[in-house]
Amino acid sequence: MGALKGALESLLLSYQYEASKKTLVVVLDHPDKAAGADRAFLRLRFMDVSDFRRVPGTFADLQRFKESYSTRETPAATVVQQVDIEKKENSLCIALSFGSFGELTFGCRSFSAESRSAHATKTSENTWTYHDVDDRKPIDFYDPFA
Repeated sequence: MGALKGALESLLLSYQYEASKKTLVVVLDHPDKAAGADRAFLRLRFMDVSDFRRVPGTFADLQRFKESYSTRETPAATVVQQVDIEKKENSLCIALSFGSFGELTFGCRSFSAESRSAHATKTSENTWTYHDVDDRKPIDFYDPFA
């Protein structure tokens, strides 16, 4: 639960809901980074997802995103502003709120969290490259767990 509550103030990089697999994967640029790292990424994988709903927000350009989203597709910065978790007998009801983007609401039986830390190098005025802190392999900022 700590990883989920710790998602507050994280930049939403992507989410992908797959109804056929009953999974939802949310990838965030996480503010709580390891010592020596410039960036930290967090992947939350929700299993046995039910009642997935994308509640559209007030920002019209972002209402088109339903079952998937990638910040690569829009210049808007979307940040986790609230995390609500309600424990049921054998499941969780979760709402992730993103301000003008809206929110994701769903139920799930379980979830896992994975983090990855990166070094950032500025290569030009508005361009950065990222490398894994541990193995130095390049990381795609928009898809850091690829």
